[in-house]
Amino acid sequence: MEFFFWWDSSMTFSVRGQPRRKIGYVPLYASFASFYTRHVYRKIRDCWNNPVTSVPGGYITLLERVTKDHGWTFEITDKKVNCINMGSYNYLGFAENHGPCAEAAIEAVKSSGVGTCSSRTEMGNSKVIKELNQLVAKFVGAEAALTCAMGFATNSMNIPAILNRNCLVLSDEKNHASIILGLKLSGAKLKVFKHNDMKSLEKGLRDGVIKGRQRTGLHWDKIFIMVEGVYSMEGTIVNLPEILALKKKYKAYLYLDEAHSVGALGPHGRGVVDYYGCNPKDIDIMMGTFTKSFGSGVATSPDRKP
Repeated sequence: MEFFFWWDSSMTFSVRGQPRRKIGYVPLYASFASFYTRHVYRKIRDCWNNPVTSVPGGYITLLERVTKDHGWTFEITDKKVNCINMGSYNYLGFAENHGPCAEAAIEAVKSSGVGTCSSRTEMGNSKVIKELNQLVAKFVGAEAALTCAMGFATNSMNIPAILNRNCLVLSDEKNHASIILGLKLSGAKLKVFKHNDMKSLEKGLRDGVIKGRQRTGLHWDKIFIMVEGVYSMEGTIVNLPEILALKKKYKAYLYLDEAHSVGALGPHGRGVVDYYGCNPKDIDIMMGTFTKSFGSGVATSPDRKP
């Protein structure tokens, strides 16, 4: 059952009936994943998903738990364990429950409330949000910024607003699910290039410029390159200087997701652009989030013009 499910979800068939893998698609199901979950992960899962009883600071407090049936079930004991925290997004320590950040957050809640409770086109706009947009734009070196209530939605809901079916997108194969969802909703033509592979990216750009749209051969309205600063599952850093060179060579646009890099990379903590010493104005659209280093979603652009 597992084998046939895996085969069907990751393969398609040619005219001759020979199986072939769908290019650019990750298998929905793999038999090894099921085997690993049932026979390997179960025996070692006491190393993960421990109940946490403190804020994610430099040190973290866990509740001890024990198993009597080799990892099938756990029982919580009364003992607490203090550990060094090496697996948190709280890179800058802003998530502490005391100190200037906590005090400023409390004062902001008292003066401005806990949320907008409405879209910005209705009643959700405020002086604080305008100041935040200006501060973010200044920090990353962009001309303007737009804050959203959720990082995932910043990608999935805004990408369809800037792309349509007459646009071509070159997307890294390791891009986040929020980017992939946004691209699917946009209707744009998607080509996936190999992870951080500049030859694969350039081939896609060259073909897009030379061949144009399918059937008509007309030029694409826009050609976008979509990458992440730091890839969340791999930990790899994008080769930004070479991507910028290809962007300029083929006159494409660049959408850079800095969710995992802003606040964590660069001499000033401004992300991968700061890390490489590149000009922020070379990035057409930069996306970031406060949920990692800072504590919702943000998209910035170096130019106000569409």
